[in-house]
Amino acid sequence: MTLLSIAADILWIVALSIMASISLTAWRRMDADTRVPMQGDARKALRLKRDLALGLPIGLAFAFGAVLLWGHRSVTNISYDVIFFGLRATLAAVIALMHLQWLKGALAALEAEGALKP
Repeated sequence: MTLLSIAADILWIVALSIMASISLTAWRRMDADTRVPMQGDARKALRLKRDLALGLPIGLAFAFGAVLLWGHRSVTNISYDVIFFGLRATLAAVIALMHLQWLKGALAALEAEGALKP
């Protein structure tokens, strides 16, 4: 375990905590039977129930981060350590931003439908 690996772990923890915090805020604004649009045009998008829709992206991000963690822990060369750190740090931020962008669009669609609590 290197310092770069620990720093990348911290960045993933921060990204996942931001995703979870924002999802919890959105979850509180929805009724239990709300169906959240998952992609693209809200009128044609796949819709999942609130609990699954808000938990699935975080679970997938956690699984993807765990795979990257396993890969990072298995390297022994310092140059690969730096590459994995850069990859993990960048992807943590990108995945968190993608989640925020998706949730912003989903909440806008639900707001337009009148499906959100004030």
